[in-house]
Amino acid sequence: MFSSQSDVPFTTLTRRRSHCEKNRQSEHCIYPDRYQGHSLASHFQPIYSVAHRRPIGYEGLIRAQSQQGISIPPLELLSLPENGAERLMLDRLCRAQHVQNFTSQSTHNEWLFVNLNAQSLISEHPNVGFTQRLLEYSGLAPHRLVIEILENEVDDVNRLKSYIDYFHQLNCLIAIDDFGAGHSNFDRIWQLQPDIVKLDRNLIREAAQNQRAAGILSGIISLLHQTGSLVVVEGIETDQEATTAIAANADMLQGFYFASPAPLLLTENTASDTIDQLLFKQQDQRSQHSKTEAENISHLKNLFQRALNDFIRHQNLAQSSAHIFTDPRAVRCFLLDENGHQTKSTLNVFHHRQQIELRFAPLLCGDKGNWSHRPYHYKAVDQPGTTIISEPYLSVADSRMCITLSQAIKMGDRLNVFCCDLDWQQAP
Repeated sequence: MFSSQSDVPFTTLTRRRSHCEKNRQSEHCIYPDRYQGHSLASHFQPIYSVAHRRPIGYEGLIRAQSQQGISIPPLELLSLPENGAERLMLDRLCRAQHVQNFTSQSTHNEWLFVNLNAQSLISEHPNVGFTQRLLEYSGLAPHRLVIEILENEVDDVNRLKSYIDYFHQLNCLIAIDDFGAGHSNFDRIWQLQPDIVKLDRNLIREAAQNQRAAGILSGIISLLHQTGSLVVVEGIETDQEATTAIAANADMLQGFYFASPAPLLLTENTASDTIDQLLFKQQDQRSQHSKTEAENISHLKNLFQRALNDFIRHQNLAQSSAHIFTDPRAVRCFLLDENGHQTKSTLNVFHHRQQIELRFAPLLCGDKGNWSHRPYHYKAVDQPGTTIISEPYLSVADSRMCITLSQAIKMGDRLNVFCCDLDWQQAP
């Protein structure tokens, strides 16, 4: 069932285990190995649960040195195989080493994350069974092994899914690595159904510097949660990146900010206080933001109510809108009937009309439009006399983020909804 190449790692594991058992005087027995004259070793980087504030897993990372003791970058090591069969053998050797080095140290329930070269599986069509034999030999429980796959390097999704199904049958977990890089897409997530998704590090770097990117990161994590996947933000190197990841509702965090990869697993949870501080900082920022936003909204609601009262008395949209147009965030007012149809032309404030780009001209006129699908309409109709404040959304009128204040009012025997859009662009 297994080729000689498939069995090579087990031969070396047997030799290393015997060597380890002869050297029990060391507190931890690390299993080195060699590939093309280079010595190999496992380093482990902890992955922290935000809620638990402790490592819940470790990623196994390969490290190599030449015969002269010079460090070999991982990418250089992984480029040494000359064909698919050799790549598969090196990939299995690395996974076997990580499993053995991990089980010789771990006494708790942490996960071990190991990278799998999915392209080698697809190209070489090996017989399944290597992972099961490795687990049986090492004694590592299948549910503690998380197999990381780069989904965007594989074109044959159906074949990849068959391997993932096999690993799931073993009771292992599957993680999609570097999601958000290259050609990653949510369609693959739906197809492959991973247990965990690890986000590409460039996402957190951008989100830590840009408010709009931070909002996008939150949206990505929310969508991944809806698919049933837990989310790891990796590559965290700064306090701001860590705070941003927590604010985006990431489940787990990984990066040099918390701990560097090392041969030995952590014996103390040194990051617990750090995560506590991050949580407190994020909570304080959220509280301050909520307070500021509440103050802003309170002022705008008062202006909106003045405009609304004026419109009820005079039914003059231009005259009434002037009350709320005194605030620079107000950009347009419009009136809808009970069914969501716009009954009057949109009134745009002068300073905003000057900023509107001509490339959005086809969307500027809302006359005869129907906005009944918008929450600011149907929520207002359901609660007449109550000012509705929408969540921030992208306005189709000018492709800018906005929120809408709305209220349903009776005018004779008709119900109308008075609306005002507010520019809610977040500063970069």
